[in-house]
Amino acid sequence: MEQKIKSKISFYGIISAITFIYLILTDYPGISAPIFFIIQFFVLFLIAKDTGVVNIKGLLVLVPIFIISLNNFISANYMMMPTNFLVIVFLYSVMFLLLENRLNLVKLNIYGFLKTIVNIFEPIVNFIVPFKWLAERSDNKEKNILTKRILLGIAISIPSVIFLVMMLSSADLVFHNTFIIFNDWFKSLLDFINIFKLIVGSFAGLYLFGHLYSVLNNESMLAGVINDKSDSEYKIKGDVIVFNILLVSILIVYSIFIAIQFKYLFSGGTLPNNLNYSEYARRGFFELIFLSVLNIALILLTTYLLRDKIYGDKNKWAICTKLMLIYLCVITGILLVSSYYRMSLYDGAYGFTRLRVLVYIFLIFEAGGLLATLAYIIKHNFNIFAVYAAIVLLFYLTLNLVRMDELIAKRNIDMYLSGQAEDIDIDYLLTLSHDALPQIIRLTDNDVQIMTRIKAINYIKNINGNYRYMENNWQSCNLSIEKNKRLLETNKNKWELYMK
Repeated sequence: MEQKIKSKISFYGIISAITFIYLILTDYPGISAPIFFIIQFFVLFLIAKDTGVVNIKGLLVLVPIFIISLNNFISANYMMMPTNFLVIVFLYSVMFLLLENRLNLVKLNIYGFLKTIVNIFEPIVNFIVPFKWLAERSDNKEKNILTKRILLGIAISIPSVIFLVMMLSSADLVFHNTFIIFNDWFKSLLDFINIFKLIVGSFAGLYLFGHLYSVLNNESMLAGVINDKSDSEYKIKGDVIVFNILLVSILIVYSIFIAIQFKYLFSGGTLPNNLNYSEYARRGFFELIFLSVLNIALILLTTYLLRDKIYGDKNKWAICTKLMLIYLCVITGILLVSSYYRMSLYDGAYGFTRLRVLVYIFLIFEAGGLLATLAYIIKHNFNIFAVYAAIVLLFYLTLNLVRMDELIAKRNIDMYLSGQAEDIDIDYLLTLSHDALPQIIRLTDNDVQIMTRIKAINYIKNINGNYRYMENNWQSCNLSIEKNKRLLETNKNKWELYMK
């Protein structure tokens, strides 16, 4: 590998380590998180352009990564952070595979997915590479002897000076006052937290270094672990008669169920055996969602195993199979509508929770997946896996951009203040993130039940106290928290007696 390429890979690793420590490993990465990925994009773009990476469009994967990181800036809900980290690691693997032309999103299949998983661990194999480079440089002793001696001297001098200044500062007060700024800096430098950040940041730098090394080295040590295969190499056929019998049996049951839905649920017909309508309507939405997912899985499996019959043959069995699969898609759509309707009745009585909001969002994207499944039945060579991957990614991006907790609090408080709900679960609302604060402030009005108002005021008092002692560095800048601070200052007259 050319020395120019080595320098660029090393530069990327060092920049990544430094920015990761300074922008990500803060008390709480707010605005600094999206800034980190902006820097990543420009550094990688310049390196890729200069070194002639074939598929520079792979850097566009940083766009959804950037959108995910915006959650740190626009929301105070920390619930997504662990999963965001895992998703970002996965998307980085996708990006570097695209840069190396080892992945084709247009022809994405399960084997491409497995390759991406394997590629997550490839940078670890390359951790030893920079140390090999240092060893190679040291072979030319005559040329590098002066540089090595200087670097060795600096390496020995830095910890020696730090130790000496700290010891002398302890021994002499005047010396301590003279070097107090440096003494404090040395102490903070040797703090456990800073050492931990240095270790984690170095690991992050080495990890990203390893990814770029695989791309520019054009030699993947794990490239052969998972190989893309064509459909013909993995062709498994199913018996069309067997699947038709299965589909007929399932569709008969579903048809009866759908008829009941239209008679009692959607039209509000009289229930037998003195069943309570509201309870009938509110039960079973999770079961229906589960069944709808199973239906889609069955459709995909049947279409895959019988693809030669469905897309090739024109006999009655093939036509029947295709029509039944389309009918099953329609039934699944009705199940989704039924689930949505039942959920709306339920939250109309009891309000929102995180789970119920997630169900609503999931239903929307499952409907998109159902439409894609229908297209897969009708159209030959429709890349359903790639479309599903896009839907899943879009679903996840939506979760990061929606302030779920504020939405929950607003819905529940609106119901309470309007009289739609007799009571409000204030204890649940107080478990939500700070995103809910603007809505909880509404519960401090005098017309609110006294215990609810006291709990809301105490909650606001605690948050206000936390904000006072919160470290105000620019890396932690968060839109939700800044909004809350202004709101607390503007409305403090409502509870000023309680804020002392």
